[in-house]
Amino acid sequence: MLKPQLITLFLLLIVCLTTTAQEDSTVQSLQQLPLKYISNIDNKVDKYSKRITSKTTKTLEKLSRWETKIKSTLEKVHPEAAQKLFGNGQLTFNSLLQQIKQGEATVLQYQQQYDQYRDDLTTGLKYIEQQKEQLGSSVLKKVAATRKKMEEFNSEEDRNAAIQQFIKERKGQLVNEAFQLIGKNKYLNKINKEAWYYAETIKNYKDIFRDEKKAEQTAKMILNKIPGFQEFVKKNSMLAGLFDIPSQNAVLQPGMQTRAGVQQLIQGRLATMGPDAQDIVSKNLQAAHSQLNDLQKKLANGYSNGEMPGFTPNEQKTKKFSQRLEYGFNMQFSKSNGLIPSATDIAVSIGFKPNDKSLLGLAISYKLGMGSIDNIHFSNEGIGLRSFLDWKLKKQLYITGGFEMNYNEHFKDVAFLKDNDVWQRAALLGITKKFKIKTKLTKGTTVAVLYDFLSNQHIPVSQPVIFRIGYSVK
Repeated sequence: MLKPQLITLFLLLIVCLTTTAQEDSTVQSLQQLPLKYISNIDNKVDKYSKRITSKTTKTLEKLSRWETKIKSTLEKVHPEAAQKLFGNGQLTFNSLLQQIKQGEATVLQYQQQYDQYRDDLTTGLKYIEQQKEQLGSSVLKKVAATRKKMEEFNSEEDRNAAIQQFIKERKGQLVNEAFQLIGKNKYLNKINKEAWYYAETIKNYKDIFRDEKKAEQTAKMILNKIPGFQEFVKKNSMLAGLFDIPSQNAVLQPGMQTRAGVQQLIQGRLATMGPDAQDIVSKNLQAAHSQLNDLQKKLANGYSNGEMPGFTPNEQKTKKFSQRLEYGFNMQFSKSNGLIPSATDIAVSIGFKPNDKSLLGLAISYKLGMGSIDNIHFSNEGIGLRSFLDWKLKKQLYITGGFEMNYNEHFKDVAFLKDNDVWQRAALLGITKKFKIKTKLTKGTTVAVLYDFLSNQHIPVSQPVIFRIGYSVK
């Protein structure tokens, strides 16, 4: 008689121990979450919001200014068209700009696309916020504030998406309708370019925002190890809200099919197609995959939102200032001429990309004396200041030009460098070849052959042909 009761008691004990173990595991995991994770989200949201707001405001200011010029032109040649495009309460770039500056809710409506990265952040914060018994009040307070900021940010993103869609549609309206009446117009061209650059810049900002830092990756890994977190995601994520995803044991809504049912339907269709059905389907899938790859290549080569820009874009204009910088270093070996010992010039450089074809930069070099084979010793043999310009000829081949000032005498301290008469000038022109040879520390390799047009004026005369090998670190 006691056997059933003992079995029941034993099972209850196992359940209790399992639950306690899971709770202990949850507590340990949550305590491992880096607080830097919460701070990172805060900072990323603030930076992203400022960038988007600033870019949108500046873009609308330009667009509204050019839109006003088009309106003035249309009112002179076709008042009816001007009334159609700008009258009757028509929302324009200028009226939208005023709404944004005044902080008013826009009348725009647009369904924002699903963003998995934002969904993961928001759902993770929701879960952490609910663990009130496992975390301290100070941590929970910070998590709650960040979670609230994410909710506001999601609403702001819906508004931003609506603004982006309006700019695209308004640009199309002006370009298509006004072009028929006033023909080619510099303000229409400016609106077309600015709208394209705006869309690509916003896309770049989104990619930067989605870039996961180390703290985020660690937090994501820890959360995924917590028992019950995945079940929480299924019920509380944005995706679950959009599609009302049922649990495995839930009853499917009418019209919805299970995976097994879909597979059974496919197998039935294949059976009616004959013995070669599998090969036919496989070939069709390969063809479809090939077409999809072609479309992806077109998108990667500059097609934005399914439309061509209509001009040759400068991709650098869609990037942040820091993304347009390129850092590197190079080395140049010189022979001993009897007066100057054998030395190596080591230079570090920073360049700015004004467009896709050129790199304009500055560098500082240090000449390390190495003595001779018979008497190897190191010494300070000089320092140099450089300016350079790389202009792309084709593929990875560049024309390189530059002007340099070099102090080629031994010095003990900075005071020796103040003697202007000792500084030697160099005017360089040559060819640079860039190779995509990467290492753990470098992103690429460059080899340059340059000619110094002022070499004959140097005392002693220096070598006219200079060979440099360099490496880019970004």
